[in-house]
Amino acid sequence: MRNFSIFKRLGLGYLVIALIVIALGMYSTFKLRQLNRITLSINSIDNETIRLAEGLRDAILSQRKFEQKYMVSNDEDFFRQFLETGTYIKKDLEKVSALADTSVKKRLANRVKESHESYLSMVHEEAGLMADIPVYQPEGYEEEKEDLTDLTIQGLESLSGVARAAMENKIELSGKIGSQASRIAVIITAVSVIMAIVIAFFTARTINRPIVLLIKGTREIAGGRFEKHLVIPSPPEINELAGAFNHMCDRLKEIDEMKADLISHISHEFRTPLAVIREAVSLNLECISTGAADKQRRLLGIIEEECERLINSVNKILNLSRMEAGMMDYHMEKCSISHLIQMHASKIMPIAERKGVSLTADIDEDLPHVNIDAEKTGDVIDILLDNSLKFTPAGGKITIRAVHKISQKSGDSAGKIKGVIEVSVSDTGCGIPEENLKDIFNKFKKLNGKGTGLGLYIARQIISAQGGEICVKSGKGKGSAFFFTLPVF
Repeated sequence: MRNFSIFKRLGLGYLVIALIVIALGMYSTFKLRQLNRITLSINSIDNETIRLAEGLRDAILSQRKFEQKYMVSNDEDFFRQFLETGTYIKKDLEKVSALADTSVKKRLANRVKESHESYLSMVHEEAGLMADIPVYQPEGYEEEKEDLTDLTIQGLESLSGVARAAMENKIELSGKIGSQASRIAVIITAVSVIMAIVIAFFTARTINRPIVLLIKGTREIAGGRFEKHLVIPSPPEINELAGAFNHMCDRLKEIDEMKADLISHISHEFRTPLAVIREAVSLNLECISTGAADKQRRLLGIIEEECERLINSVNKILNLSRMEAGMMDYHMEKCSISHLIQMHASKIMPIAERKGVSLTADIDEDLPHVNIDAEKTGDVIDILLDNSLKFTPAGGKITIRAVHKISQKSGDSAGKIKGVIEVSVSDTGCGIPEENLKDIFNKFKKLNGKGTGLGLYIARQIISAQGGEICVKSGKGKGSAFFFTLPVF
């Protein structure tokens, strides 16, 4: 169940409830049909049998009276009425036989028919004698006819009694069925309500408990504590939210560490130049009083260098803020990358010579012009050359190259890209350990504790903004080679 989403849990729970309700409906329908069949049986069979039996009893008594009057008066009208009544009796007896739904009812109906038919036969026999004998005395058949009539009426009363008993049994059965159906309906309804409450409770608990833990974790983060990760056994949606929360916690922790690094960096970067400037100013004041002009010029040169260093640090931080805010402006124009590289390499050449490092430029002739921001691309070249010079000892070598590579970028709909200019800066310095290569372009990641940790990050942002890529190949003690590309249109 832990891997079930909230939707699946709710769907499964309410599907079970729906199946129970459907089962209740089917059960209720079955019981109602059963009650309908019993009610129909009572109305169409038992009540009708009782009605017909009572009607037949009265009809047979009437027929008996017509027969007696005929035997006494020999009046043909009485005999005709006797016969007509017999016709109705015969039809009703057929109906009673057809309604007989049990063996007892069938046996009683057959007995009534047989006794009544015997009675009719005897009457017809006696009527024939009356026609043949001028003076007929009916005393010989009277007792037997009376017995047959009584037997017929008794059979009808027995049939009516059986029908009444069956009707009472069916009424009692229908009462039991109704009571049982009501009890089952109440039980199923109660189970459905309880299940709905249980499902709602566990679903709410499934959602509420992780949210409470997330609130607690948020308060921990608000208090500046990022160490604890949330492990919440919960549905996939909440689990994914907890994973995103943990990722946010890691990012906030990283940002907090970066903030501490930034403060430490600013403190370190600003403290040394300011201390040097303060000391130089103090010495300069002494030189003013003694009139040592040469020493003054050297001190002012130091102050100028340290001020430049402070300005560069502040500019890097400002550029970083503008890049991350998406407010960095790029002034794109067609320019010669060869000229740009030569210009920036010549600026650093004297510094390399003073340090005893060889700096050479190997640039293809007739490189095509590129559409770039020359100033910011020049900053990238300065950053890479400065890093190489910083980590290359005396006697080492730095080489900057630029070549035109033909490569059609996939996905370029117009096919206008005519390859790239690849610029590389390689050195024979100490190199970068392999485990640090993946982080070298991140903010505040310093090489061997040197520098601000912002240069390569800024370089990557500038190159990426111009549609290029930047990478590094290096190894500890093997020197480093930084590459960046610029598209040619």
